Amino acid sequence: MYYLETNAIRILSNKLKGQYYVDKCYTSVLSVCELLSGIKDEDTFNLRKGIISKVYLSKIPADLDMPETKMFKAYDIHIDNTISDKIILLGFLCVTSKFYTEFLTIIKQSNLIDYWEFLKKYDKSADIKFKESLKNRQKDFDYSDPNLIPDFNQKWNNLSINNELKERILYDLIVYFAEEKLKPDSIIKVIDKSLKDLIREYDHSLDLYFLCIGAFTGEKIIFRNTPSRNDYFDLSHLMFLRNKSDIIVSNDSMLTKLMRKISPDNILSISDLESIIEK
Repeated sequence: MYYLETNAIRILSNKLKGQYYVDKCYTSVLSVCELLSGIKDEDTFNLRKGIISKVYLSKIPADLDMPETKMFKAYDIHIDNTISDKIILLGFLCVTSKFYTEFLTIIKQSNLIDYWEFLKKYDKSADIKFKESLKNRQKDFDYSDPNLIPDFNQKWNNLSINNELKERILYDLIVYFAEEKLKPDSIIKVIDKSLKDLIREYDHSLDLYFLCIGAFTGEKIIFRNTPSRNDYFDLSHLMFLRNKSDIIVSNDSMLTKLMRKISPDNILSISDLESIIEK
């Protein structure tokens, strides 16, 4: 199956009703979330309403788990996913509203104002937290090793041909994200599972995401760089590749560069997908 991230949805919105797209492609609530969060005024309302309506009317399947839900589910931790249902409902209200002001009024009348406010802040707050986390890790990192950069490049550049190295790095990442769940500031308080439990119960659904975010954050730390504005959510779309055969459709340069290094068979440009469909 082909996973259409937000930019692919925008570009292909006029074609989504085609049977091939309905049968072979899918998107996610994260794409709907990003489209809705960009509504600021009448102009952006009209533009994004048009795209969202085409997505809804196309009947293209959508994965309805938020990224945070994906993360906790992978470790067999229950998390309330009500927010996802509310985002889908906000999308429906957007489609059925004639004007931006009417949309805002209906949101209030439907007691959805808290979810709308969350949505408008979601991407910005997640982006800030991601950058702050990297900045703190850079501050605490030991840069004294003169072979730091060549060793890093050798490790990640050879990942696709060295399965033993890949499995070792993946295990370290599985442990790292399991440890994150047990921290006091975790959004879900995990009180009935140990670190060993979480590692054992991890279902490997996020292996590709773990490897990609590991490579991305490692490079940012080693080279002391700052992520770009939307990198966090661009990476989060990789959570929606549900198995090893799923392919993300994206023109994003960061994702393309990263995936060519980690898993080149699991990414396709938008024009390449169109070429496949037109054959």
